[in-house]
Amino acid sequence: MNSHYSAFMDLGKTLADDKGLSWDMPLDETGAACDGVGWNLTIVAGDVPPPSHYLRDLGADAKALAIVNAERAERGLAPLPRRPLSDAWQDLVKAAVAEQLLFRRNTTGHVVQCVARPLRVIATCVDSEPWALTVDDLHVAVRIGRAVQATGKLGDLVMGIVKVVFDAQHLCDAGPLYSSLAVPRMKGKSAIKAKHTWSREKLRADLEARKRDERLPERRAFWELSRIVMTEKPRSFMDELRFAAVRTLMVTGMRAGEAALLPVDWKRERTYLDSKGRPAGEAGGISTSLMVRHFAEKQQDDEADSRILRESTQPVPDMFRALLTGTLDHVARITEPLRATLKLQGETGRLLPWYPADSLVPVTEIYTRLTGNPFWLDIEQEPFIERYREGFDPALLVELHDYQLERRRSGDLKLNMAIYQFGNRLVKAMREGKTGMRFRHANGSPVSLPERMEWHAAHLHVGELEEHIRLKTPTKVSDTTPLPLAVGVVQPWEFLFVQPKRSLAEERNDGLSDVTRYIAVSRPDPEFIYDGLLDDGAVPNLFAKYGETDDDRALKIESHMLRHLQNTELFRLGVADTIISKRFNRRSVAQSYEYDHRSLAEELDQIEIPQDIEIMLGEKAGTVARLIKGGKANGPIVDAFRRIQATEGDAAAYEYLRAEAGGFHATPYGHCLNSFTVDPCPKHLECFADCRHLSATDLPENRQNLIRLEGKFKLALESIKARPSTSIGWQNQLDHAEKRLAGVQKLLATPAGDHPFPDGVDLSLPRQRGVLDD
Repeated sequence: MNSHYSAFMDLGKTLADDKGLSWDMPLDETGAACDGVGWNLTIVAGDVPPPSHYLRDLGADAKALAIVNAERAERGLAPLPRRPLSDAWQDLVKAAVAEQLLFRRNTTGHVVQCVARPLRVIATCVDSEPWALTVDDLHVAVRIGRAVQATGKLGDLVMGIVKVVFDAQHLCDAGPLYSSLAVPRMKGKSAIKAKHTWSREKLRADLEARKRDERLPERRAFWELSRIVMTEKPRSFMDELRFAAVRTLMVTGMRAGEAALLPVDWKRERTYLDSKGRPAGEAGGISTSLMVRHFAEKQQDDEADSRILRESTQPVPDMFRALLTGTLDHVARITEPLRATLKLQGETGRLLPWYPADSLVPVTEIYTRLTGNPFWLDIEQEPFIERYREGFDPALLVELHDYQLERRRSGDLKLNMAIYQFGNRLVKAMREGKTGMRFRHANGSPVSLPERMEWHAAHLHVGELEEHIRLKTPTKVSDTTPLPLAVGVVQPWEFLFVQPKRSLAEERNDGLSDVTRYIAVSRPDPEFIYDGLLDDGAVPNLFAKYGETDDDRALKIESHMLRHLQNTELFRLGVADTIISKRFNRRSVAQSYEYDHRSLAEELDQIEIPQDIEIMLGEKAGTVARLIKGGKANGPIVDAFRRIQATEGDAAAYEYLRAEAGGFHATPYGHCLNSFTVDPCPKHLECFADCRHLSATDLPENRQNLIRLEGKFKLALESIKARPSTSIGWQNQLDHAEKRLAGVQKLLATPAGDHPFPDGVDLSLPRQRGVLDD
């Protein structure tokens, strides 16, 4: 042990003690906390669950240990049991977690996955104590870490922890070690290769390639997702919420967390009047605009509390107004019963606030409250399921409950088989002493455990039931903790996307979840959006459920890609970067350019040069001109262009550029195959006037220009002929118009790639000087 290791342990113990954490954590034989909790990092950091993260496993990493034992078996050695780490490694894990969470203020998820686990992997793979680690030890840990995950991410995290913990704190006697590992790290998304090393073909393709296109959604995945959320009929209540959340992401470009935490009071409208007090729409403006109230992320200062929600607004374009309003109003309507339940529970502090704490409730009634399954009588379910899934109207659930009550009054006492299973599980728990709750008769007397149960007459005591739920099934306890604002708090029932907690009756059993009677309500969390878009193997995403083909069902998409896509499209359409930054609640315009994934060609389209100069330069030289104007080109030609521009003016500079840019030109009427290296085109790009260098194309833009010219020349001829004259000027005008019209018509009739005037005048040759020329 060295002094740096001891100092780091002292820091960790001080930080833990300040938060009231016990440093000595009793462990079982595998290294897990005996109390099943250990350190609740979410509570320690002051976050509001869900999700909750814990430090409660200080044993060997199970997956790493399996690989270690497989290698030991190949060498004929006995396998190692899963056991607690050494005291020194346990202290290091706890100290690193405390320092990263409480001093550096990293998130709990980062600390659990990127700090605690890599340290446990290293401890599993080596026999040395932390201060005695060598480069060879770490090579083994990196290799095994990479073998644990196919992507190699865990091995990369092992290398990262060497840099940020071992070397940063000088823990190892042989340190620093990171530079000696000489193992290549995983390339980040921003890794690039210098363009001067690219081939000519790759450089040419890069003109159309988008910057960091891996951050944009795959085209097929985006359009398939659009088809699903816009046209498919959801098969569950949770899918209805996911459809609405994805539509919101597409329209607003919000982060997943911002969309998930939308308040039910999201709508903000502004009214605009002219100077005379009339609606601005009557004067050609906009009378009203819609804003989305939301809680923007990444708004805190360096020293501010990151847990606080910060309110903001985002304008909604008129083209999306009806879609967004209809979507969010529908979500508010179908989730209203859940908000009512959550509010009643939060204000009373009770799990079953509909009943007095000392009252008895029939099992047939409490069954739906606890499980969410609305079918407690043995009736035909499919008609009700189909009707409810048409629009998820909560009124149909009330109608279903009333229908079953009426059937029971009429003598139908055959219960749903699920109630018998539910009751028998409780009876078994009572007989095994796992709960102090008892079934009771209508008069309150307990039913003897050996006694045969009459489920129609069985009751439960509300107070006992609430205690049982809190102790034995905490996943049925609603999320009633408020979230902090800069001033005040936001109550969980004020959010829009509240959800039934673990709605197994619907999600797992393909039934219904009665949102009007279910007691477990969850505060919104972005995980329900991630589950709908990503493929984690546990929950089938929207592509897997609603895709039309096998390839469609294998697709996935990251929610943040939709934000990148909208940002890029706004740039492509020429929206000012200041407006884009304000729309996405950014503090700096530079942040918006991190989300700019336009191709170079799309960026150049936004750079304007005078039309006459653009026609003169042609496509290739015009592209070079845009590169120079946009600051995206450098070199001797650029330096010469700027020098000529400064000394001789724009015209001379563009002439120079046209000569240096090459011999291929795209004109408004076709392709010119001549390089005017000395003189400009003497006919000012009147290519249709019998120029032998003109080549016809089938581009729609060229044909439109020619058809437009043909119409103009015909009108000119009609105008000239309508005013006959014997003057020479009149005849010259007529001949000029007729020749141009004939040239345009011949060019329109020429197949693509052919020369319409193969025997025409070579306009690149200098004109013969006459006797009257100076």
